[in-house]
Amino acid sequence: MILEKDVISLTDFARQTRKHTAELKKHNRPRVLTHNGKATAVVLSVAAFDKMAQAADEYRLDMELKAALEAYDRGDRGRPLDAAFSDLRARLFKPKPGK
Repeated sequence: MILEKDVISLTDFARQTRKHTAELKKHNRPRVLTHNGKATAVVLSVAAFDKMAQAADEYRLDMELKAALEAYDRGDRGRPLDAAFSDLRARLFKPKPGK
């Protein structure tokens, strides 16, 4: 983020929305919107948001895998396969009310 270019007032963004959204798409950098000189919001292009969301999801999955590996190292081997499948069958094939 280049602060001189990426921080704009909320009023300026509202007055020149098309210009600013075109720049968001072109440069793929977030804009910090200010109100009375204080940062109040961040605006992202769809591409930048998608990239950030994918990175967050990948990080979450990495943390889940790390926790599972640590649990395995501690001796927590999870549940027996038969018990896991039995629970899945009970949830998936549960009779629906009214039928």
